[in-house]
Amino acid sequence: MKSIFLADAHLRHPEDRSYRDLINFLKQLPDDLDRLFILGDFFEFWHGYRNVVFSHFIPILTVLKEVAEKGVKICFFAGNHEISAGPDLTEIATFYADDAIIEIDGRRLYLAHGDRLDPDDYLYHLWRWILRHKLTLKLIDLAPAGLTLKIADHLSTDTQTILKRKKFIPPRIFRRCAELLNGPDDIQAIVIGHFHQERVENFPVNTENRSLYILGDWLHERSYMLLEDNRFSFHKA
Repeated sequence: MKSIFLADAHLRHPEDRSYRDLINFLKQLPDDLDRLFILGDFFEFWHGYRNVVFSHFIPILTVLKEVAEKGVKICFFAGNHEISAGPDLTEIATFYADDAIIEIDGRRLYLAHGDRLDPDDYLYHLWRWILRHKLTLKLIDLAPAGLTLKIADHLSTDTQTILKRKKFIPPRIFRRCAELLNGPDDIQAIVIGHFHQERVENFPVNTENRSLYILGDWLHERSYMLLEDNRFSFHKA
């Protein structure tokens, strides 16, 4: 079984180089690919309207649909920039609002964007809960989509300089991952995005090593990870 994992594309406009490169990458996926895992912040902002889709995301949604029609199972994990799914996305992919444990080739993998792994970041968890509350989503539905997009663009503008730098990973993240790998769910590996850097950390569990894989970003590095023959490897497109 062959799977590809990618995260943090932060797609904005079809004319952006990273957007065009991602379309080309998806069009050239290997014929024997079984699964595509998108681990969050694929879009700079996404809300799943029932009857509206942002026009600048139609090209990438079209390509994802073509990938799915070839038999590739797409699993989409929401990041901190995707606040709901909506029919246009769930028609193409299996949508996960939070983390999930998925078995591949007999290995149990914990998959998530990674923004929720710090248990002590109370303000962020509160903000995330408010943003995804059904009342907030209802208010967004009632507001003009163009206005919502302008507000989202304004709020995300200051993050662009941050995304150009590798993020600091709090030690609490590694402690939490160690707990998961030593926990009762028999997780063999963890794969997350969010931190915009390729990194592997090994944790001894009983008589074996279990691993945390942090994905590099697509936005600046064109980075992705391949799982083939039960082996993980980082690549650049």
